[in-house]
Amino acid sequence: MKKLMFTLALSALVTMGTQAQKQMGDEHNIEVSFTPFSGSPIDGSTIKYRNFLEDNRAIRLSLSISNSNDLHAYAQDGELDAADPVSPQLNITTKTSSFGIYPGYELHFDGTDNLSPYFAFEVPIVLGKRADTKEFWGAEDVTDFVNGEKDQYVVWNVENEQGFTSVGLNLLFGADYYFSDAIYLGFEAGIGFGKTTFGNHSITTNNLTAFNMEFNNATFTEDAGAELMGEFVGELPFSALGENELDIYSEYFENAEDGVDPYYSGPNHISNTTLGNMFQGALRVGFLFD
Repeated sequence: MKKLMFTLALSALVTMGTQAQKQMGDEHNIEVSFTPFSGSPIDGSTIKYRNFLEDNRAIRLSLSISNSNDLHAYAQDGELDAADPVSPQLNITTKTSSFGIYPGYELHFDGTDNLSPYFAFEVPIVLGKRADTKEFWGAEDVTDFVNGEKDQYVVWNVENEQGFTSVGLNLLFGADYYFSDAIYLGFEAGIGFGKTTFGNHSITTNNLTAFNMEFNNATFTEDAGAELMGEFVGELPFSALGENELDIYSEYFENAEDGVDPYYSGPNHISNTTLGNMFQGALRVGFLFD
């Protein structure tokens, strides 16, 4: 029955297509992507607009928005201290967001009455940021820290945030098949070049005293109140779930004994450049209007 219904639907679309007329000059369209083999079949995060200057030329503009929030428990209740009082569950939160615009141009070829093949280019410009927040359990008072008064320990956190900017050039080929004068199905793929630049890397904490005692081994009140060096150039590790549980923060310590500023001893990622298939081909469903 499913095969029969699919066959009938396909036949209906083909029949409609034989009577359809593809785009003409001064027409516009809006479309969304359809990715049947991904976890989200309809890609609502990207919307594209096209304005046909002539039958075979169009300018285009795509907009993309993405946002995610992942929560991981890296220490369960009692895992850090089985004695009384029991340590609480501690979490790591990773938040990422981005906004992109993709201006471009298309050149269409003859094809058929229903099929409109084309070449295109677009310039992706994407702004985004990522923030990791890691919870800790420890003293927020020097006396409690020195005496190990764990019944006075509190949960506090450190946040690691960084923005990035990506600019590139995509060379594309694709085709639109019109099932009616207003509705079409398209496919597009290609290669691209892109460069991503990372902004300053910002480290903040909601409990400066607890931070200095945890990371700087501060055992005096004046050391525990030392100002946090909160900005670093380049991309520091975000590997919060790595083998070393302090991967995302362990290199920012101030060496209180030597009196030096916080440092980062590992390689510092400033930017990256890519060339190749930077995007997955996808079906596109569009609506054409005057």
